[in-house]
Order: sequence, then structure tokens, then C-alpha cells
Amino acid sequence: MKKIDLGQTIALLANVGVIASLIFVGVQVQQGAIATRSATVLQLKDSWVQLNLASATSVELAEAFQSVETQGWNDADYVSKVLIASFYRTLFHIWSNAYYQYQNGTLEEEQWASYLREAEANAKNPAARQIWSDWNHVYDDSFRRLMDDLIAESNLESNQEAE
Repeated sequence: MKKIDLGQTIALLANVGVIASLIFVGVQVQQGAIATRSATVLQLKDSWVQLNLASATSVELAEAFQSVETQGWNDADYVSKVLIASFYRTLFHIWSNAYYQYQNGTLEEEQWASYLREAEANAKNPAARQIWSDWNHVYDDSFRRLMDDLIAESNLESNQEAE
């Protein structure tokens, strides 16, 4: 019969304990990352819901959109321009935050794609482009490059459709 060395047994148990601790820490880190991503998505969705709710319940904003749509940005009244600019600046901030979270890995590709599609659609709007031109200096460089690229692409598409 083999004699078991007490020192080796203790060392083996200590190694098993270290491995179990590392597995536990890994699971905790993964759960923390999931919680962070969930909180990020919730915060972004809440921002979007608040903006939509304000838009849906504001007669003044609806009238401002109508004024800008029918008269064009340059000929719209001052109050309409201020309301529309506030709307789009809020939207740009939501997109900027989403882009930041996407770059940091707290917003997944599929979720970012929905924000990107919305930004692409709005990049075609003349009022949104004007407001972006007036206010793009307040956003970080990487988001500014993204929006500038989206607007440039929408300009190319508009030019191709016109030909």
C-alpha cells in the first residue's frame, strides 16, 4: 500500500482551491459584464422612450416639424428652428452615447446596428444635416467622424438618385 504524503495532499487541495476560486471570479466577472451591458441598454432605451414621448405629446414640436418640412430650414420661424434643433441635438447625444458604449463593448453589435440604421435614415434629412453642421463641435471626434461619413454617404446616394 502506498503511503500518502500529507504535504502533497495539502498542496493538491490548495491548488484545487485556487482553481475553484479563479472559476468563481471568472463567473462573477462575466455576470458583472452582463449586468453592465443590460444597464447600458436600459439607459439608452429609456432615453429613446423619453424623446419619443416628448415628441408624441408636443403639439409645438409637431408644428415645428411641419413648418420646417413645408418652408425649409432657412425659411422656418425661429421657434421652430430652436425646437427642431433641440430634438436633433438630443437624438445626436443618444446616438453618441450608443456609439461610445458600442466602442467600449457594453452595447452589442445587433443593438448598435439599430441606432446606426436610424442615424443613416436621419442623415438624409436636410434639417438634421444643418443642425449637425451647426453643432457637431460638441461631440467627440470618433462620433463626429461617424456622422460626417453617414452624411457624406447620404449625399452620394442623393446625387446618384438625381442622375
